[in-house]
Amino acid sequence: MKKSKKAIALILSLAVCLTLLASCGSNSGNVPSPGASSNTSSAPPASSSPGAASSSAASPPPAAPTAAPPTAADTKYADSVDIIVDNTRIATINIYNVASNNSPTNWVFKMIYDRLIDSYVPGVYEPMLATSWETNDWQTITMKLRDDVYFHNGDHFTADDVVSTVMLSREAVGTPAFDRWGDVDTVTAIDQYAVRFVLKKVNVDWFYNLAQPPAAILNERAIREDPENGTLVGTGTHTVKEFATNDYVVLERNDNYWGAPPITRTVILRFVPESSARLMMLQNGQVDVCFSLDVADRPFIEADEENFVVYPFVQNNCNGVGFNMDDPICGDWNFRMAVISAIDRAEIALAAWGEYGMPETTGTLYGFENEFRNDSIPIVPYDLNKAKEYLAASPYNGETIEMVCGIITNIIAAEIIQQQLSKIGVKTNVTQLDPPAMGAYLRYGDNKSQIFVYVIPFQSTSAAAYRNLVYPGASLNRSSYNNPVLTEMLDRASTITDTNERRAHYMKMQEVFAEDPSMFNLLWLGMAAVCVKGVGGMHLPSDLLHDLRYVYKIID
Repeated sequence: MKKSKKAIALILSLAVCLTLLASCGSNSGNVPSPGASSNTSSAPPASSSPGAASSSAASPPPAAPTAAPPTAADTKYADSVDIIVDNTRIATINIYNVASNNSPTNWVFKMIYDRLIDSYVPGVYEPMLATSWETNDWQTITMKLRDDVYFHNGDHFTADDVVSTVMLSREAVGTPAFDRWGDVDTVTAIDQYAVRFVLKKVNVDWFYNLAQPPAAILNERAIREDPENGTLVGTGTHTVKEFATNDYVVLERNDNYWGAPPITRTVILRFVPESSARLMMLQNGQVDVCFSLDVADRPFIEADEENFVVYPFVQNNCNGVGFNMDDPICGDWNFRMAVISAIDRAEIALAAWGEYGMPETTGTLYGFENEFRNDSIPIVPYDLNKAKEYLAASPYNGETIEMVCGIITNIIAAEIIQQQLSKIGVKTNVTQLDPPAMGAYLRYGDNKSQIFVYVIPFQSTSAAAYRNLVYPGASLNRSSYNNPVLTEMLDRASTITDTNERRAHYMKMQEVFAEDPSMFNLLWLGMAAVCVKGVGGMHLPSDLLHDLRYVYKIID
C-alpha cells in the first residue's frame, strides 16, 4: 500500500509541475525535478564576476509575471486587487524584527522597498538601486547608485541611506536584516551616489544576500526621527496606507516611483484564519486571490474554469521535522534516528495535504530547486524494528516529548507523527502555536521546544540559502544546530569561485548533514495561487518570495 501511495504522489508531482510550465507559457516538455530550476525570467543577465561592472538600469527588471498584461487599448483594469496570503500572519513590517521572517512579510518588503540588486535566476544579478558594481577580490565591492530615486516621504535616496541601513542591520542580531548585512566589516559613502563595502572575508555568496527582500534600503531620516514607524518608508512601487498587525495591509501605488509604475492602484494583503471563510470569500467575489485555499477545496475551484484561474507551483521549502539540538534527549543522534526511522512519510502526506503532498524520496535536506542539490543521498527508510534499536541506544526513558506546530496542515501532520512514534514507545504532547509565536519559541539560542513540525524555509534557490538554516546564529537555524565540520565547510563555500568546485563542495555538505541531521524533510507541497478570472501579473517562484508589484485584474 505504501509503494502505491508513493507512486500516486509522484504522478501528482509530475502533473503539478507540467501544469506549472503550461501556465507560464513554456514550450518545453521537461518536468522540473528537485534541483532543477524552472525560473523563466526574461531579464538579461548582468555581470557580477570579479572586476566586472553590471549594466546600467533604466527601469526595474521585468516582474516575470504569470501572464503578461493585454496590450489592447480598451482593456480595463480594476483599481484594487484583494489577496488572502498564505498560512502565516504579517505581524510586523520591519526588517530589524525577528517576527518578519515569513513569506507574506517578504512580499510586502518587495512592494514597499527596493534593494541594491535583484535576481530571478540563481547566480545572476540585476541592477536595482545600484547601477553597477565592481570587485577584484570578492571582499571589497564598489557600487554606483541611481541618482533619480526618492523615498515615500520625499527624501532623495543617497549613499547615506545605504550606510545607515547596513549599520542598523549589523546591530539587529538574529533578524533577517542581520543575516543579509552581518558579513559587512565597513561601509563607506564615497560620494552621494557611490558606496564601498569591505566584507569581513572573501564571500562569493554575498550578492545572494543583497538580492533578498530583507536587504531593503531604508530611509535614514525616517528611522532616526521615528524608529517605530520609520521602517515603513521605502523607495518601492507601493506605500503602506494602512496596517493592522496580524490582520491586513493596504498598499497604495507610488505614483512617483522611479521605474515602471504598477497597473493596480491598491493591493490588499489579508490573513484569513478559517479555511471555510477563504473559500466563501473567493466564491463571493470578496477577494481576488487566495494563496491558502484548503487542499480539500482546490479541486472544486480548479474545475470551475469559467470563473477562476489557478497558477500552481511546487514549494521550494521543505515541509518537515526539526529537533532542538540543545535538548539532552532530542540532541542525541540515536534518538533522532529512531524518530526518523519511525516516520511513514506517505501516510503523513496523504492525511495532511491530500493529493498535493509529495513524499520526499532522498536523504538530503535541501530545497526543491536549489542549485547543487544532491539527490544521490539515500533516504533513511521507514523501519520500526530499526527505530526501536536506535531508541534503545538513546537516553530516552519514557519522558513525554513536546512537539510544537503551527498551521493547520502541520497540526494534522504532528498528530499523525504522534501516532507513529507511539508504535515504538515514544510519548509526545502536541503544542499548537500561531506562526509568529512559534517563530519566537524556536529562536536560535533560546529554543524552548523539543521536536517541531514546520515549513523549513529555503528562501532562495541559490545554494547560499543553505547557510541560513544550519549556520550557528543564523535566524532560520531553528534547531540551534552547530556542527563544526559543516560550519567550516560553509565558511569555505563562500570563497570558492569555480562553479564545478562549488557544486562538489555543496553536495558534500549535504552528505555531512545527512550523517548528523537536526531536521528532515517529510514532503514537497504542490501549491497554487487561486484567482478569479482576469488576475495576472504575479511572479510566483518556488522559493515563495513572490513578486506582487505588478499584479492586475482585468474587468469587463
